[in-house]
Amino acid sequence: MTRKLKLALLIVAVMSAASASAADKSSLAGYWYGIGEPGDPNIFYIDAFRADGTYNAEYRKCEKGKVVYQQTQSGTWTVKDDVLSMVADHIDGKPGRFDHSYTLESVGEREIRARLHDLDFLFVETRIPAFQFPPCYLGS
Repeated sequence: MTRKLKLALLIVAVMSAASASAADKSSLAGYWYGIGEPGDPNIFYIDAFRADGTYNAEYRKCEKGKVVYQQTQSGTWTVKDDVLSMVADHIDGKPGRFDHSYTLESVGEREIRARLHDLDFLFVETRIPAFQFPPCYLGS
């Protein structure tokens, strides 16, 4: 092989690897279910990441078969250099703001592991087919 051909093949390989990495991050789009928050292992939640960079999330806690805590958030999300940034602009349907960053430790087809920077807390979320919570008695 000539040097130019080898160089061209190397460039194509590097570009393919880079686009595969970006495609992995775009696989965050969808519905993700998790259990546990910093300070409360009994809160469960769903994050809905859309391909357009918007998200909504809902958090719940159940006791004795009843929802005793519920919060919703919506805003935008981005991924850059394996860091997921979520910026909420609405909390419980009202204007509000928070900005959290997470290191993506792994992104798979069925599971993501994201470590919250501020509190060094590992979130483990599982892909689910729809934005639907399990019955409250399962979270009691």
